[in-house]
Amino acid sequence: MISEPYALFSSKRGPAGNYRIPSIITTGRGTLVACADARYFTCSDNPNRIDKAVCRSFDNGRTWENVSIAVAEEGESMQFSSAAIDPCLLYDDESDKIFMIYSHTPAGVGILNSRRGTGFDGQGRQIIVRGNKKYFLSNDGRLLDKNGTTPYTVSENGDVFENGNKIGNVKTLEGGFTEYRTSYLYICESSDDGATWSEPVCISRQVKEDYMCFIGCGPGVGIKIKHGAHKGRLVVPIYFTPRFWPLMECTACIYSDDGGKTWKRGGAAGENRKRLGLFRVGHRFIADGERTSESQIIELPDGSLKVFVRNHASCRKVAVAESRDGGESWQGYRHIDVPQCICQISAINVTDGEKEATLLLNASDPKKREHGVIRLSYDYGETFPYAAVIKEGEFVYSSMCQAKDGTICVLYEGSTKHETVDFVTLTVEDIKKNNINKQEG
Repeated sequence: MISEPYALFSSKRGPAGNYRIPSIITTGRGTLVACADARYFTCSDNPNRIDKAVCRSFDNGRTWENVSIAVAEEGESMQFSSAAIDPCLLYDDESDKIFMIYSHTPAGVGILNSRRGTGFDGQGRQIIVRGNKKYFLSNDGRLLDKNGTTPYTVSENGDVFENGNKIGNVKTLEGGFTEYRTSYLYICESSDDGATWSEPVCISRQVKEDYMCFIGCGPGVGIKIKHGAHKGRLVVPIYFTPRFWPLMECTACIYSDDGGKTWKRGGAAGENRKRLGLFRVGHRFIADGERTSESQIIELPDGSLKVFVRNHASCRKVAVAESRDGGESWQGYRHIDVPQCICQISAINVTDGEKEATLLLNASDPKKREHGVIRLSYDYGETFPYAAVIKEGEFVYSSMCQAKDGTICVLYEGSTKHETVDFVTLTVEDIKKNNINKQEG
């Protein structure tokens, strides 16, 4: 049976008052590593102070360590704090590394005002702005202007110093200094099952283009391709906005063929689908009903990929597309018979005895973020003969993994107040026994 929910991330277990955006994976040693946004001032998206909170279990989710902060941002108020929003975890069994990808924004910046650009100049230097003046951050922490050296330096946490005296912070707008006001895709990694994490590295220059505004990942989990021509490739779902007013969003993915050292971006899912006769919806101009954003990816038996997409179509159904080149391009964009209320979707492949199965979980009310239903498929998400209710009432974002003992582990937001991220376990057999398809049929 489905276990009683446990508030894994909450104010009682962590430093923030609100938690959102779950991500959970299983490592080669069987450790469960869970991650969520720790949101300090409200449950709102950025602008807000948002850190990356992590928690681990060594017994398939029966007990958990204390919550720790893997990525700490800066700031003491909502509008003057930086954010690390929307985690996506990926485990690489070959290197035994966990990768955490997320979107970073400086104070006051969110998806609705993120400016176009990568935030870096042609020489790869990060752009720092103060008023109308533009500076460039060198590798050794010096701030340079168009004439060369200035008296300013910047520390790793963003503090700005003038001749050794602190005068501001580029993440919080203190002293008028700020990172270029866009969003940045960052990555950090852990080689000890999530106990410690490396210093985050910005990969925007590798995967973001100058016409893009916001860029974010998943959220949820990434995958490693196990079969076919792209075996070993790491794939992480992302989305980006070519403009923020009116808001336009595009689903895509980034991928790495060298174990996470470097990354490339693939094409947008559904960018060539038709709308209104000959008019083609592209990735630079998107009609509101054609917006695609958060997604999750599974692998098909031949190494092809399938993406499940949050979208804004009036039919209020989950969209899918396939890629035969490891995420470099997508074909067959369409809607499947799974209701959605324009909210994030969770999807993974699991083992069921000798068979492989696909699980899909989302808020399946077509109008409200309610009625969390987990569905079981044996044809990789084309049909779902079994479905069970995880939670009636409010249900928002979620993430899933399969523990070493075969247990299905679910991390989810069970309320729009976002005070906790809850954890439950169940089995494939639990889904079959509690099959609402049969009950409703």
